[in-house]
Amino acid sequence: MVDRGDVLAQLALKIARTPTEEPLASRVCRACQELLHADGVALTIGYSTDSRVTVCSTDDVAARLEDLQEVLGEGPGPEAAATGHLARGLLPADRPDRWPMLSEAVRSQLHTVHVLALPLAVGTDPIGVLTLHRQAPFSVQEEEIAQFLADAIGAAILRDSDGRSDAPSEPWLTRSRVHMATGMVVAQLGVAPEDALALIRAYAFAHDQTLNRVAEEIVERRVRLDVSPPGGSTP
Repeated sequence: MVDRGDVLAQLALKIARTPTEEPLASRVCRACQELLHADGVALTIGYSTDSRVTVCSTDDVAARLEDLQEVLGEGPGPEAAATGHLARGLLPADRPDRWPMLSEAVRSQLHTVHVLALPLAVGTDPIGVLTLHRQAPFSVQEEEIAQFLADAIGAAILRDSDGRSDAPSEPWLTRSRVHMATGMVVAQLGVAPEDALALIRAYAFAHDQTLNRVAEEIVERRVRLDVSPPGGSTP
């Protein structure tokens, strides 16, 4: 059995050793990364909602995995959010019927990684997902520690959810940009907001770009989804 008091003490110590000028979400992610010997960590809140925002990703691989899973709607993160239970797996997956689109994207864009996704389970519905990746699989004890940390983070977020921050952080600005782009596509195409967001996600995947990059180009009017170049291809 994992000594939860010892785990929390280690987490607190590692957070205390991180620069205090960094956002707390970043410090928590880096502490979890060190504690669980992960290569990278991402923390996403509101995982299955339009208000979804990745508040921290410690490296480019973690960031790209989050973006791909949001665009494609499959992977260990969506599975953990939907079931309320941890999801683990090798990417690219070793079974052709498991996360086929995500596996193909990881095969072409990243490298082979073991991924562990844990719901931030507070009450009946997870409020987010903590995702870790590394080259070696996670042990059963590491999975138990990781889930306990995810639950603790979820409880902390729930208690600190009144939004009394003086300045919005960059992840929230990023999500705001996605909302703005969605509204512009709604106006351009006359479609429902959920369909507009789906089109932006599809565009991002087709052009191997992040949602934030595509949203920025739409907001700055460098991309219009209702305009096709000569030949009928997507811009």
